[in-house]
Amino acid sequence: MDLFDDRKTYDFDTIQNIAENEELEFKGAKGGFPGSFWETYSAFANTNGGILILGVKEKHGHLKSDNLSATDIDKLQKELWSGVANRNTINLNLLNNDDVRPIPIKDSYVLIIRVPRANRDQRPVHVGHDPYSGTYRRGYEGDFKCTRSEVQRMFADADLTRTTDKRILKGCCRKSIESFRC
Repeated sequence: MDLFDDRKTYDFDTIQNIAENEELEFKGAKGGFPGSFWETYSAFANTNGGILILGVKEKHGHLKSDNLSATDIDKLQKELWSGVANRNTINLNLLNNDDVRPIPIKDSYVLIIRVPRANRDQRPVHVGHDPYSGTYRRGYEGDFKCTRSEVQRMFADADLTRTTDKRILKGCCRKSIESFRC
């Protein structure tokens, strides 16, 4: 289902039939911008990208609308755009206007945000200033903090000046290489 198709209209039953997975996350937003939003943004950006739907709570496989008003949606969008522009919040803005879409559902709204996958030279996408404590990856329905070695691997992959086939391997010497020749 393409939630960014302007030709379609949606009701809560349509959204109700979608399950959270490695590329889809629901977040309640009745009390304001979700605190865990940026971890999911980082996880989606560092994995395969994904879609966040704000204004819907998921609990034990059941979805419940927050019944957000147009004013609520406007506040959420302002906070979203302020956050992606603030390097204290997230280190990289991957979004453009086409990635954010408010959708009316009956008498309320949800906000749908498509987070693209970061290019390898953009990763790691992290929350705050420290990539070692703020980098996440997506695994099924969850966001998982990356280990130090996972973050180092992202940095190594991002270094386009040292491609993998040009790196010197530890413990490899000329004698070892010659023994592999036919």
